[in-house]
Amino acid sequence: MSYQIELHPEAIQELTDSYQWYEERSEGLGLRFITSVNKRLLEIAEHPERYPKKKGKHHETGIEVFPYVIIYEVLKKKQIVFVSYIFHAKRNPKLKYKR
Repeated sequence: MSYQIELHPEAIQELTDSYQWYEERSEGLGLRFITSVNKRLLEIAEHPERYPKKKGKHHETGIEVFPYVIIYEVLKKKQIVFVSYIFHAKRNPKLKYKR
């Protein structure tokens, strides 16, 4: 059974900003970014425990090709994966778990 994916409003904004940044650099690159994120989110929805916990209850996994990680929590009783961040890997790692 697949879990439902929910994104924190700021994670949605990070995703939108990143899409726009890539699209401004090269037409179609933003779409490739979104496709990579969606692919990973579908994998997480199917197997939310697949990726390791990095801090407390937060799991973390990278996105193919792009320097981003998805940081999420698994809410088993509700069958929800809550995505806190779509985090650029070159940002200060201390900021990853502040939400």
